[in-house]
Amino acid sequence: MALAEVQKVQILAYSGMKMELLSLLQEEGFIQIESANFEELGLKNSLPEVSHIDLLLHRLSHAIDYLSRWEEKGFVKKLFGQKLQLPRQEREKELGFDYKPLLDMIEKLEADKNDVLSHIKFLEKEKEFLRPLEGLDLPVKSVKPTEATEILLGSLPLSRLEEFQKLIDEKALWHQVIWRKKRKVYILLIFLKSDKTSFEQVLKELNFNPLYLTEPILNRANEQDRVEHIIEKIGKEIEKMREKIEVLEGEEQRSSVHREKLMLIYDVLLNEREKLLSSRLLGKTERVFYLEGWICSSDIKKLKSKLLPYSEFIEIYFRLPHPDEDPPVILENPKAGKPFEIITKLYGLPHRRSFDPTIALAPFFFLFVGLTVSEAGYGLLVTLFSLLYIKLAKPKGGLLQFLKLLSILGISTIILGTLVGGWFGFPIRRLMVLDPLQDPLSFLILCLALGFIQVWFGTLLRMISQIKNRDYLQAIFVQGGWLILLPSLVLYGVIKQSLWGIISLVGAAGIVFFASPSRNPLARFFGGLYRLYDISRYLADILSYTRLLALGLATSVIAMVVNTLCKSALGIPWFGWLFAAMIFVGGHLFNLGISFLGGFVHSMRLQFVEFFSKFFESGGKPFTPFELESKYVEFI
Repeated sequence: MALAEVQKVQILAYSGMKMELLSLLQEEGFIQIESANFEELGLKNSLPEVSHIDLLLHRLSHAIDYLSRWEEKGFVKKLFGQKLQLPRQEREKELGFDYKPLLDMIEKLEADKNDVLSHIKFLEKEKEFLRPLEGLDLPVKSVKPTEATEILLGSLPLSRLEEFQKLIDEKALWHQVIWRKKRKVYILLIFLKSDKTSFEQVLKELNFNPLYLTEPILNRANEQDRVEHIIEKIGKEIEKMREKIEVLEGEEQRSSVHREKLMLIYDVLLNEREKLLSSRLLGKTERVFYLEGWICSSDIKKLKSKLLPYSEFIEIYFRLPHPDEDPPVILENPKAGKPFEIITKLYGLPHRRSFDPTIALAPFFFLFVGLTVSEAGYGLLVTLFSLLYIKLAKPKGGLLQFLKLLSILGISTIILGTLVGGWFGFPIRRLMVLDPLQDPLSFLILCLALGFIQVWFGTLLRMISQIKNRDYLQAIFVQGGWLILLPSLVLYGVIKQSLWGIISLVGAAGIVFFASPSRNPLARFFGGLYRLYDISRYLADILSYTRLLALGLATSVIAMVVNTLCKSALGIPWFGWLFAAMIFVGGHLFNLGISFLGGFVHSMRLQFVEFFSKFFESGGKPFTPFELESKYVEFI
């Protein structure tokens, strides 16, 4: 359960080989580069200019996203698709591809297409504007004032039509209703210019909304063209614009063959940018540069081997961390325990004074998820799907570890589901050692016993941690006192032998006399007596494990309910078998999802709250090596 040992690495080399050395370190990913203490060492540092790379990355990302619409899509490809692969040593060769003209072309295609789409949108709005005026019998160009008269087009709320009719009866006003809608009526008005002021005021009171034919509309019209002719012309123009869109999209589709190349270049440039930015952490003089950072001790031999060709131009030093330094934390576990590191990292990395709890929590988490899901069929499905995805999609990093964890938890569910649950709601009685539905009390006792063991084990780990930090009195008498008190109390309560009562008093005495740090005997005694009250906290922690019973029973009951519904559906004539199959598949998939989610979350909570609180001290900084990053490409 120890953390991996890390050492400080310091490198001195000639300035001329700085970028070459950074490339090598980036390829290998051994070192977490730290900022050098420039003032103390009398060194200078530089601030590299990366804005030009940022601009190129933005353009590349936009072009890749723009061309993605032509990418072959499908559920299977999304689920099992793999990244492009590029050898690490060949990444700089990709920059030899002349990608800037291609970017210019794609950006021009996009700009042209957007212009055409904007024009189509404008034409559609003009068409929509003219649609209510389609019934106008006059030529468009004749709808304009004369020396003696005013001509107005506009709309009027239908609710004001009666008032408008009265105005016509009273005034010298000619009108024509062009189109009538549910709430509006479109009208052509002709009146004398001498009455313009009075008419405008009255029309405003009637909520008359004037409409004006725009210059683009008038420019399209010949002398005899009516509104319907203009709408027809606009429609033809829209069709031409759409044909142009098709041509541009054809060019886009042909350009999409370069998308993968642009993805390669993006990731190569991204790492060039990171390499330049990392150089700001280096100190330098006129002839040499200085690099320092952290490295896992197990990688030192590999690093020396990689730097061997540069041995004449480089000096490298290693040392253990000083007491005042805060090195990063690297979890070190056997292959079988690696997937459980996900649980530890969700809580936080251990402080360097603490230790890695992954191996300690792994068997408990394995058991708890199996007991909470308790359906062997669900475990089989999760295990098979996880292994199939690993085989076909070949995931890397955190996703791979999570899938491995799922497959392990699936195996746990298969084993414990067979022993205390069933297969898709059908228990195999011959293989069951305990039926929670028939004997819930025994299952409850099992859950509480597992809780007691984990809580007691957490206290033991706290004792080991304190011994490691040389806090011997607290470790032996206080934590040791709890280790003696807790099981002896249980045994005394079960078998009623006075020996266990005496042993529990010995454990309690250690807590009472050594738990308080006070030097005053009386304060020390009462302080220790108060600490003995923590037994209620231990009891509450152990009772928290009853959730294993509740979740396990819920999964089994829901599975049986689904099967009962299926049996009822089979009684439906003709299509009963289909309904039953749908209920069986849908119901069990739903139960699988909520059961694994609940089992994962609640089992994780038991680790974080009831187990880690006994011994774990978080606060470690993660080890973040200087290595190749990838968005689209897998560097091999």
